[in-house]
Amino acid sequence: MKNSSLVKSGVIMTFVTLYLLVSLISTIHVIDFFELSNSRPLAITLAIAFEVGAAASLASLVILDKMNKTLVWTLFITITLMQMQGNMFYAFKNLEGFAMWSELFDLIDEDVLFQKRVLAAVSGAILPLVALGFIKSLVDYIKPEEVKVLESEEEEEEEEEEYMSDEEIEWQQEMTEDSYLEESDNIFEDDDDDGPPWYDEDDEDLLDAATRENEKKARDSYLEDETSEDDK
Repeated sequence: MKNSSLVKSGVIMTFVTLYLLVSLISTIHVIDFFELSNSRPLAITLAIAFEVGAAASLASLVILDKMNKTLVWTLFITITLMQMQGNMFYAFKNLEGFAMWSELFDLIDEDVLFQKRVLAAVSGAILPLVALGFIKSLVDYIKPEEVKVLESEEEEEEEEEEYMSDEEIEWQQEMTEDSYLEESDNIFEDDDDDGPPWYDEDDEDLLDAATRENEKKARDSYLEDETSEDDK
C-alpha cells in the first residue's frame, strides 16, 4: 500500500515538475511578445495569466461537466495560439547560427527568412503544446475512479447502440409492442371483471327493496279494493 502511494506521488511530482519547467520557459518567451504592445510589468502579468488560463481551460474540459464546453474550447484554442505565437516570436528574434540545422533538413537552398520561420515554428510553437500535454496527462492520472467508470460505461453503451443490427432493432421494437398489447389486454380484462364504473352492489339492494315495496303497496291496494267490494 505504501509502495503504491509512493509511486503515485512520484508520478504526480514528475509530471508537475515537467509542466512547471516547460511552462516557465514558455512564459518567459511570451513576455517579449506581449512587451511589443505593453510595458514590462504588464507583459509579465499577461504571460502568467495566459499560461494559467490555458491550464485551467484544459482541466475544465477534462473534469468539469457544468462548464460551457464551446466557450471553454474557444478560450483554450485562443490562449494556446497566442502562446505559440509568442514562443515563435522569441525564437525568431534570437535565432543565430542555424546553417547546420538547415543543412540537416535540406533547407539550405531556401530563403534565409523561410529557414528562420520554419525553425521558429519547430523550436518555439511546440513548447505550449508540450506543457499542456503534461498537465493533461496529470489530470487524467489523478481523475477520480468513479468518473472514469462512468465514462467507460457511457462509451460502451454508445458502442452497443452504434453496432446494433437491424434485426436486433426490429426484435426490440416487437418486444416493446407485445408488452404494450399485454398491458392493454390486462387493463380491459380487469374492467370486465369489475363491471361498469357506475355499478354498485349497494345500488342493487336499494332497487330490490324499492321493487318489493312497490309490489307490497300494489298488493295491499288490491286487497283493500276487494274488501270494499265484498262489504258492499
